[in-house]
Amino acid sequence: MKKRLFKSLKNLIVIFGITFVLLEIVLAIYIRVAEIPIELPTYTFQNTHNFWYDLDENFGTLHLPNDVYRQKKYCFDAVYETNSNGFRDAEREQQSTNRRVVALGDSFTEGIGVNVEIRLTNLLESTTKIPHLNFGLAGNFGPTQYWMLYKTHAIHYTHDAVLVGILPSNDFIDDDYEIALKVGGDRYRPFLHGNYPNYEVVYHSDSIHKSKARPRDIRFINKFLKNFTHAYNMYYYLRTRQTMSTISQDQVLDVSKIPSYFNFNTQQFGRLRYTLEQIKKLAGNRPVMVYTIPIEKEITAYREHGKNPLGSDLTKLCEVLQLEYLDLLPKTDRFTEAEYKNLFLSCDGHWSEAGNAFAKQEIESFFSYYQ
Repeated sequence: MKKRLFKSLKNLIVIFGITFVLLEIVLAIYIRVAEIPIELPTYTFQNTHNFWYDLDENFGTLHLPNDVYRQKKYCFDAVYETNSNGFRDAEREQQSTNRRVVALGDSFTEGIGVNVEIRLTNLLESTTKIPHLNFGLAGNFGPTQYWMLYKTHAIHYTHDAVLVGILPSNDFIDDDYEIALKVGGDRYRPFLHGNYPNYEVVYHSDSIHKSKARPRDIRFINKFLKNFTHAYNMYYYLRTRQTMSTISQDQVLDVSKIPSYFNFNTQQFGRLRYTLEQIKKLAGNRPVMVYTIPIEKEITAYREHGKNPLGSDLTKLCEVLQLEYLDLLPKTDRFTEAEYKNLFLSCDGHWSEAGNAFAKQEIESFFSYYQ
């Protein structure tokens, strides 16, 4: 009886094992063929936790110090390493007699999806021989946070110029208190509350320790499944999509109302204006270089209707504020459809190696600081 039971159990384990292996093979093929934008197993323990958390009392989002995280999707495999302050950058001394640029921005500035040697700021540093201190951060990071990071942290590093990357497809939303309250109110992030120019900096929570994005212990089984199976990552991808689809329509923006190059209101532009004004004040006599980044669908839309309201409004604003402004959207006119699509990672939407090279070339040739 015991032998029969043992044999049945053994057969069951073998069947389960074969089924799981077949499932992994099918998922591995399906994810790549269907281009599902999920993280893939690395078969190491390099990404057993999140890459970013809410760690800073002033600007919220930050990485763990001296950390290593590997992100792998079907179209890239990148390793992210942070310095002792939690930024994806080399270790920098606060005081230096050399020329240095402080770079502010979100995940495009940080270089999500590519290794550092082909990232925008590293390309600029390589050709100009001017250190570019990269303070870009992923994790819903907007212009209010650029300003707060510069004010409370980056300003303490000697530098003679500031480079600010604006991503219209995200930044208007990331800076909107009401939108974030509905879909991300359990995060700890600063927002401008009020009307231009009378704002106060507010947070959804009175303590950073109440944020959902805090470091926590992860069970070994979860670490193992995340790093060694497609099934686990697919499950979490589908669960996240299901969660978003069940959020009622009045909690999220209709597609036609999503802010971008072509769709923003007075309040959203006012907050962007205010943050640029504050960065300019802090910078003093240092040149502040501002550039805007279009995503793939905005380039497509621009080619269809030829309008660029944000570029026009920012050109006028930067003239008033005495900021140099580079709009990368019309700079894409020279590309064929295949070429501008190649500027972005197909599984992620961030700049590819070609995208970073394109931005580097335009920035270096446009801003007078580099001449």
